[in-house]
Amino acid sequence: MPFTRPSHSFQSLSRSSISHSLQPLTLHSLQTSHIYTFISPLPIPIMSPPWKVTFSSDFYLASGTITVDLPARKVLIIHDLTSKTYYLPRGRKDWSEPLEATAIRETYEEAGCTATLLPVPLSTRCTPPFSTSTHNPQLQKARFDPSGDVLLPNTARLTEPIALMQHPQKKNGALAIVLWYVAIGDSTLPLAKETQMSDEQFEALWVGFEEGPGMMVNHACEFELAQSRNHTTPHHTTPHHQMLTMAGGGLDAQVLQRGIDLALAASQMDDMDVGMNAAVACQDPPQKDSQLSSPKTSEAGSVGVVEASGTEAPPSRPEMPLSPPNSL
Repeated sequence: MPFTRPSHSFQSLSRSSISHSLQPLTLHSLQTSHIYTFISPLPIPIMSPPWKVTFSSDFYLASGTITVDLPARKVLIIHDLTSKTYYLPRGRKDWSEPLEATAIRETYEEAGCTATLLPVPLSTRCTPPFSTSTHNPQLQKARFDPSGDVLLPNTARLTEPIALMQHPQKKNGALAIVLWYVAIGDSTLPLAKETQMSDEQFEALWVGFEEGPGMMVNHACEFELAQSRNHTTPHHTTPHHQMLTMAGGGLDAQVLQRGIDLALAASQMDDMDVGMNAAVACQDPPQKDSQLSSPKTSEAGSVGVVEASGTEAPPSRPEMPLSPPNSL
């Protein structure tokens, strides 16, 4: 259909007509317009419409870790010597940097600890990969809720973020969006020195699982606690010791506790896997003479075809179960 120039120019439009044309589109206005007849019928929305948009100059993405030493039952935390508060290592992402890499880098820069992401049996709405070119054992273990949208806990182990924190910044008004990952480190190794930025006054500490959450800062009380220390608020009536009690906990404590729980769950799954593999090895020792003639069972329990060259062909993608097994 050829383009037809409108009979009136923009300059000839009245203020009221312009104002009317800029009114927000609603379902009623669409139904009574020619636009609706072109796209009718409108589909029933499956989610609520977005309520707010924030552009890139007003937010930044960041990530951090809950780094644990499972054998020692310790977790890595940061002591800010300036504010006298404790929190988890985190920081904003660099250009073109994956958020997983940001979390590991910031843990090293702020705490001097070399950490590694730990796959944990979390519940998530991340979609599983459906590519058949690469065999993923976690697909065999995954179990979902009846909707098929939520991965059930204690099934597949992933290195996906376990939490998202929205943290409005007081200095510049920007919104910090922080993703949290579980990682492992070695508390017996010395921490690297001179890894922090020039304006950072941090001390890294390994503390016990039971001790860490109570040391975290509650950001709702952070400002009032600082005022209490400095005695700059003449009408402040909350006792200092009570403010210290109120400051313990908060969002960082919730994230820390969730990370510890998931790390312990992953450790228990490792112990179960070791026990099951040992039991299978005792009951059914491998046959050396039939390594290339018998089918090979993968870790996930699927059977692949072993070719003459001794390499295993990738098995076909399994059906994704939607309900948890009785054993879970």
